[in-house]
Amino acid sequence: TFADETYVFSTALPMPQVAAHWGVASLMTRIKSSDLILVLKLLLVERSVLIIGESPHLVTACACALLELLKPYVWASNFMPLLPGEMLDFVNSPVPFLIGM
Repeated sequence: TFADETYVFSTALPMPQVAAHWGVASLMTRIKSSDLILVLKLLLVERSVLIIGESPHLVTACACALLELLKPYVWASNFMPLLPGEMLDFVNSPVPFLIGM
């Protein structure tokens, strides 16, 4: 019977943003701190940034990490963590972007 049994329901604490932290760590190991500061400055003044790499998952992680490092500011322009090759013409766009390739 249910009357004799005790049930405990618990909710998990909010999980840390492992993907964001891994992306920041990946970014920090691949770029000099002075270059990272320059990229963040470019993003803060809404300049376009193109991230190029051989590994799609690292390019995506680094692009997302840049957005994390901008907090509390929010990137309001175009963000494509991984641009498909057939959309390469978008890089000539006059609007600011953060794109990974």
